[in-house]
Amino acid sequence: MKRMILIVMLLSVFLMSSCQSLFTQDQTGDEVDVTATVTSPPTPWVTIAPFVATATPVIIPTISASDLTGRIVFQSDRDETHDIFVYDLQNSETEKITSDPAVDVFPSGDNSGQKVAFVSDRDGNPEIYLIDRISGEVARLTDNPADDVFPAISPDGKMIAFVSNRDGDDEIYLMNLDGSDVMQLTSNSFTDGFPSWSPDGEKIVYQSDRDVNYELYIMSTTGLDLVRVTSDPAADVQPSWGPDGVRIAFVSTRSEFEEIYIYNLETQNLEQMTTFKASTEMPKWSPDGHYLTFSSNYQGNRDIYVMDVEKKAMLKITDSPAEDFYSFWVP
Repeated sequence: MKRMILIVMLLSVFLMSSCQSLFTQDQTGDEVDVTATVTSPPTPWVTIAPFVATATPVIIPTISASDLTGRIVFQSDRDETHDIFVYDLQNSETEKITSDPAVDVFPSGDNSGQKVAFVSDRDGNPEIYLIDRISGEVARLTDNPADDVFPAISPDGKMIAFVSNRDGDDEIYLMNLDGSDVMQLTSNSFTDGFPSWSPDGEKIVYQSDRDVNYELYIMSTTGLDLVRVTSDPAADVQPSWGPDGVRIAFVSTRSEFEEIYIYNLETQNLEQMTTFKASTEMPKWSPDGHYLTFSSNYQGNRDIYVMDVEKKAMLKITDSPAEDFYSFWVP
């Protein structure tokens, strides 16, 4: 089986090669500039390779592991192929939930922590699958010659937003949790990716290079009511909508390195959360909104971390010679 899934690194901002279209509804809506420029053309997926950290030592307060609850779902190549793992924050145990010679990546859990969507090339090209973490049952949700990637399960657990290049470039789609009723939300000649749901399930924030460089945008789940969130010469990517509905965590190169920021939609306040001067990626919120999980190579190879948003204290969750990243927090 030919491996086509490749792992996204931040500055290769992202995404895929071309294919064919099934759904071509033009629902982009009218853009409203609320606040948003790095010219970084999308590059093909590339096989994961360790970043070389360039950071200087940073003294950061630590979190007590006993304060954390829930589980961190993440991908790792620790068994010589990419699989999905779950780290239990209560007992510090790690469970491997996929085990296939193919590449299994980009996990997204539902609010129960039982269902995990992920991407695999086990059937020849990148498709979206759903695994029941309790029963181990795996269902294939998409079946298309294009690359279907970056699934995001809706807050009510009924739908999945995802990215596909089935119309020739990267667009955002919706489908039911069983893979039925696929609907195209964006339809343009640009690269749209990394969808993240608002906590009420009514809107989606995502990254797009429609204004030359990558910025963050919000649209309704019909693809209408487009709002531009960020406006900066840097690349703003990988958004994650917080459970309070107000804050959006994302990665930006506005300080030259890939660092994590939080933008407040109400106050329009922007706060830089990390200053590692290294590669820091894929922030995701804890269910209570007090923490972020993310990956970084600032201590060497890429591992999973947790940060207290208010105190900016941090805990290293994984410490492996493998590449651990693309984490997602579930109950």
